[in-house]
Amino acid sequence: MQNHETVEEKIESQMVESSTFGVCVSAFQKLKETNARLFLYGIVGVLALSLVGMAAAGVYRAYAMGATDAFTVNVAQVIRLPVLKVDGVPIMYADYAEDIKAIKQMRDYDKKNGGPGADLTEEQMSDQVLWRLANTILVDRAAAKYNIRISDQDVENLKATVLQQYKDTATVEKELAERYGWTLADYEEKVMRPFVLQNSLKQAVEADPSLKANSFNKALDVLNQIKGGADFTAMARKHGQDGTAAEGGDLGWFARGEMVPQFEAAVFAMRKGEISQTPVESPFGFHLIKLEDTKKENKKENGKQVMVEKVLARHILFRAPDIEQYLDTMARQADIHLYSRIHNPFEEMRRS
Repeated sequence: MQNHETVEEKIESQMVESSTFGVCVSAFQKLKETNARLFLYGIVGVLALSLVGMAAAGVYRAYAMGATDAFTVNVAQVIRLPVLKVDGVPIMYADYAEDIKAIKQMRDYDKKNGGPGADLTEEQMSDQVLWRLANTILVDRAAAKYNIRISDQDVENLKATVLQQYKDTATVEKELAERYGWTLADYEEKVMRPFVLQNSLKQAVEADPSLKANSFNKALDVLNQIKGGADFTAMARKHGQDGTAAEGGDLGWFARGEMVPQFEAAVFAMRKGEISQTPVESPFGFHLIKLEDTKKENKKENGKQVMVEKVLARHILFRAPDIEQYLDTMARQADIHLYSRIHNPFEEMRRS
């Protein structure tokens, strides 16, 4: 007996087949979407790994090798890699590399033209760049302390003074490009503006009464130690702040007119073996003076023999406040951390 399906049965059978096919299609579509997502994630993952690898290579070349090639500088710029920090303030490796490029061009320029930078070594150039970058941070901090601000007009005034020494602006641009690879705008930003700011800071430091009082008090403390029995020569070696310190403050023999007036007036009023009773102020700072000996010599002046009084003296100088000393003190007290494995001039400063 033949199996005859009813219309209802055929329809039901087709619906089942259609439903089964739909499920298969849906599952296949989901599988395709999943594979596509996995493929995309794979591409992104590979790209991410490549970028991480490039960054790691750039960091290694910067920190382990001190490299300044385009690849290293570009990576350092993108990830904002610091070359050093001064009291937590970062200085970017890209800025270091840019200045290294400029100073190397300057050295090559001086080699061709007999300039003063012709014999600079790689280490010396790196040291100069690091110090300039660190000094910029220190000057900015000190200027903020003294509430110093400079205007664009201040920079323009300096620029006008510089341009007066050249035929025209084009001549300046040409020399800067040849010497440093800079434009005049670069020179304004890197040299002129910092110079104006530091010069304003210099005036503020020299006029600071508290710094002047510190120098006087140091001189007075050492003078009291000498009065208490400390050896003048030994104290000069320990505390002197000029070139005579290594020689125990020895100034040798000298006559009137060879020293600044304030110093001369004090020493020629003293007796042999005497030590100044108070610190003597001069434009150089505060002096403690010891008169070792005196003598008179015949000297021919204007065709006549005259008797000249000479003295043999020592001194201990406590320098007046000045920008170099001020910034040196700041640098010694600052937390300066160098990240790159290049010569560290700040370590030498700490040891000195």
